[in-house]
Amino acid sequence: METKIKKDWLGRVKSIEELHDDSKLWMSEVSFINDELHFFNDLLSTYYIDLIDSGLSEEIKKIIKKITQEKESYNSFMNLIQYQEKLLSKLIYTGSVTSNPNYLKMHQDLEYKVDAYIKNSKLLKKQIFSIVEAQMRKKEQKKLL
Repeated sequence: METKIKKDWLGRVKSIEELHDDSKLWMSEVSFINDELHFFNDLLSTYYIDLIDSGLSEEIKKIIKKITQEKESYNSFMNLIQYQEKLLSKLIYTGSVTSNPNYLKMHQDLEYKVDAYIKNSKLLKKQIFSIVEAQMRKKEQKKLL
């Protein structure tokens, strides 16, 4: 009786197409997050004076630091994903994708890291939206008075 190395997700082996699709999806998601970070940076700079006047300078500094860290993570994730794709191409050429447990483990680890990156960016978005929304409401109340 042969024992199989568990090289799968959810009880099955991922196909070459699925591995490639994962990489394409990650590149798209990470690129979109990078675009959002640029938008948030602009958004915060638009309301920067108002936010500081409201006493939120420390919170804004923390968020700007997080945005900077996320932007730095963008480059490393894109490099990792591109490396993963090049390695996948080489393994396809040699016909050893599904028989390479190291590649599959590396792919799965990258999947977890990208998921964590996406979750962190969503939390950051929530923080930014809540701060800007509160500031916009204050500004609107001042206009009404």
